[in-house]
Amino acid sequence: MKINNKKVSLLSKGEAPKGRGILIGIGILAVSFLFYKFIDKDSLIQVIYDSLPNKEAGLLNGMLWGDKTGFGKDFWNQLKNSGLVHLVVVSGTNMIIVFRSVIENLAKILGRKWAIGIGFLIALGYVGLVGWQIPVVRALILVSVMYWAQILGRRYNVVRGLILSVLIIVMAWPSSLTDISFWLSFGAFVGVISSPWRDIVRSTVWVSLWVSPILAISFGTMNLIGPISNLLVLFTVEAITIVGFLGSILGIFIPILGKIILWGIYPLLKYFGVVAGVIGEWKWVNLNINFNWLILFGWYLMLIWMLFKVKNLAR
Repeated sequence: MKINNKKVSLLSKGEAPKGRGILIGIGILAVSFLFYKFIDKDSLIQVIYDSLPNKEAGLLNGMLWGDKTGFGKDFWNQLKNSGLVHLVVVSGTNMIIVFRSVIENLAKILGRKWAIGIGFLIALGYVGLVGWQIPVVRALILVSVMYWAQILGRRYNVVRGLILSVLIIVMAWPSSLTDISFWLSFGAFVGVISSPWRDIVRSTVWVSLWVSPILAISFGTMNLIGPISNLLVLFTVEAITIVGFLGSILGIFIPILGKIILWGIYPLLKYFGVVAGVIGEWKWVNLNINFNWLILFGWYLMLIWMLFKVKNLAR
């Protein structure tokens, strides 16, 4: 039996066959035209409000499109008190988590280079829809530098990549150094790429440990169970974001289909809201502490020490 060596070589390198690549390219062009011609942020927000109850619709619109008009004052305070507020605003945290997930899953089907290219186009479309908000653009730069190295076939050096990303961001927006949303995106990104674990439980706690002190400086309180509250809901973020994105877009063209898809994540949105509501009412979980930059530095030194310790034990 003859084996097509060229085909085997392409697949072994994670490349998509030529015919599939052409079809993908045509699909991208078609979707890009539909986005440009028919889709805008306000329409997508309205699709969600037409499809879901107000509280869940407001939560989804906050997570997807950065629209805060659907948050009541009490619920907003609950989100802050539970340490979950960074997951329901367009701070870049969601984008980093979801963008990486999209690429890693598409890579299994299309090959890594095609997956990175399509993921990048999807990310650009998303940034365009939310209005080129600086926090999202900064998150896009962070992940783009990492995946650009992979397209070039080079090993990604975490330290160099972070330095390059920060330099690009600071040169474009010098005020980023004093912007909490930048440090939230940065902390989430470092947590995601540095996690020595693959399972969702430990990875979630690890990411939360990188984000928690930044939230403490921002709000003046340290959430004692922030990693736990994040662990309870973070597994829902990926599904809510991806399915919500798909459902709201399809809902513009086929309202009934969009509504069916969006109702599929209603239980997850409801669950997220319940967790935030319950933990957000626990006054004892927030410790008033003067969390200054010295404590922050010590906190991250401990995390770096833990990272080296875990990696040494794994050898």
